[in-house]
Amino acid sequence: MAWNDNGDQGPWGKKKPSSSGDQNAPDLDELLRQGQENIRRMMGGGGSGGPGGRKPLFNKNFIGLIAAVGIGLWSLTGFYRVKEGEKAVILQFGKINRTAEPGLRYHIPSPIEQALVVPVSTINVIQSGNTPGGQDKRAFALRGENVQDLMITGDENLIKLRFTVQWFVKDISHFLFNDPRPHETVKFSAESAVREVIAQTSLNHALTTGKAKIIQDSKVLLQKLLDEYHVGIEVAKVNLEEVNPPDTVIDSFRDVQRARADLESKINEAKAYQNSIIPVARGQGRQLIENAEGAKQAIIELAKGEAGRFISVLRAYQKAPEVTLTRLRIENSEEVLANVPKYIMSGDKASQGVLPYLPLKQIAKTSGGNK
Repeated sequence: MAWNDNGDQGPWGKKKPSSSGDQNAPDLDELLRQGQENIRRMMGGGGSGGPGGRKPLFNKNFIGLIAAVGIGLWSLTGFYRVKEGEKAVILQFGKINRTAEPGLRYHIPSPIEQALVVPVSTINVIQSGNTPGGQDKRAFALRGENVQDLMITGDENLIKLRFTVQWFVKDISHFLFNDPRPHETVKFSAESAVREVIAQTSLNHALTTGKAKIIQDSKVLLQKLLDEYHVGIEVAKVNLEEVNPPDTVIDSFRDVQRARADLESKINEAKAYQNSIIPVARGQGRQLIENAEGAKQAIIELAKGEAGRFISVLRAYQKAPEVTLTRLRIENSEEVLANVPKYIMSGDKASQGVLPYLPLKQIAKTSGGNK
């Protein structure tokens, strides 16, 4: 045993109180009683008294103080702060009571009122594709493709399109209470809107010049859907991140595009050559026509002049035949003999004793000039 065989000590090594009542040994019961009395006095109980010789553990003043402190602490829980770019909705017994703008605000503490703070100026972004649940296994022949990124164009071709949507909260009450999952609503509505727009667009137009129209039409249609759902969301922007043919056919598609580009280049070169040749040919043709017109007009005018001169001579001849014939002979002689050397010898005496003369030098010059 832990104590001695003589039984004078207890298990704690202290001497047990004797039956004679040793006054110097501590009494455990007495110590517990004194401790209880001290606690009663501290709590406002004091000494013995009242029915049964004992007073209540807490008096009325102490209970009132505790209640006042509790009410004060509960009232302080009604203070809250709304930061810039945020807005708060105050619920009173679960119903919307009012809204609060940025600043230090107060509402009746819970459970009477509750404040829900939502950032209304924050731009939220959702991205197409890769929805929870993984990739659709019905990817048919396009292995490795995410069918959520594949869309059918208006000319029944497949196109791989990825986009993002930027949005913010427009109506906080609608945002909080009309839809339990507004982010998913925006995502699914955006995919539906973009697919509808792509279904009305040809593949070539979507890959080249139609991207701006796709963005604008998708934004308008998405905003219309969200307004019909009353989710309190405003679409800020729709961005096309990727617009390509499916990965499995993109190499072939690029070959086709390069062939089309070469075709367009050759057509442009042919048109440029055509535009350079045709104006020159037209100019030369116009010049030939104008030259022919000028020659024609000159011949006509010359013929008219000769005819007019003949008519004038005829009229003169009809009036004075002899005089006209003499004048014509003289004019013809002047015309014929104008460039011929002339030797005039008059009378019979002039011809006597004159040797015949042959101008060889002049004949040689004349014949050489004709050559």
